[in-house]
Amino acid sequence: MLSRLRTAVAPAWIAIATQACDADKPAEWLTEDVARPRAFAPDVVSTGMREYGITFSPDGREAYFTRRGRRGPAQIFVTRYREGAWTDPSLIPFAGEHDESPSISRDGRTMIFASRRLMPGSGDRSDNLWVVRRSGVDWGIPSPLPGSVNQPRSEADDFVTGTELGATLLTDLSILYWSRIDPDWGADIVRSELQPDGRYGPPVPLRINSTGDEMNAVLSPDGQFIVFQAYRDASAPGGQDLYVSRRNEFGWGAPVLLPAPFNSPANDGYPSFSPDGRFFFFATDRDMQSGYYDIWYVEAAALGLAELTHRP
Repeated sequence: MLSRLRTAVAPAWIAIATQACDADKPAEWLTEDVARPRAFAPDVVSTGMREYGITFSPDGREAYFTRRGRRGPAQIFVTRYREGAWTDPSLIPFAGEHDESPSISRDGRTMIFASRRLMPGSGDRSDNLWVVRRSGVDWGIPSPLPGSVNQPRSEADDFVTGTELGATLLTDLSILYWSRIDPDWGADIVRSELQPDGRYGPPVPLRINSTGDEMNAVLSPDGQFIVFQAYRDASAPGGQDLYVSRRNEFGWGAPVLLPAPFNSPANDGYPSFSPDGRFFFFATDRDMQSGYYDIWYVEAAALGLAELTHRP
């Protein structure tokens, strides 16, 4: 009888072990062939609502993104890749009244995002950066990013300052983000470094900024390229367009406009990469079916970033 019991129980344990092994492997979608841009997870992630600003867990099995309906605030949703498909998105468990543009660290333990939650001690409800940590499978309670990054909302001649959005966590946990800091310069991409005391230091503008608006920057996983969204060139094809700059001995080279089909006559922005760097993601309203952003993706190699930014 013991022998029969062992025979009956063994397949169950084998199945459990197999599922555990599969969970440790990168998600199958990371091996897809996507030579030209297309909508990501149609009718699940990309829908008739406005979706943008996507980020992934290190294994590519969780995707966090911003969704906003025709009315109401932006909110962060999560979908999970199971049995070869993305699950119906659900609101993150620590959701606030207005959250957007999440970014997950390389180790998957830290998320940074923009929110209009009430800032403790000041009562400010402008767009500020918040951070939340993960222990095991559960996220903790978000708190304002410590340090000098977040600034209270203020107005000068109808220009609103104190807006911190579009953050990206770098490998060393420094952050790139954009902020409206000057009526003469508009929105700029800035960097703030993590200090030894765990707080973030003063923001330093990047050299790629212009008199136009630069925002939503992301660093390629190999650290050689920075891709961002901007309104800076009247000859560009769309309203918001995607640009790339290559790292050099002085910091960053002159930004180059991404060609079609990555940019379009519509709005293109909110760039990001899959954890392994294989895919490039961006938001676009080029299909004009809803007038709202959808999240699209393409193999990063198709961008030809090295050739675009090649120095003679």
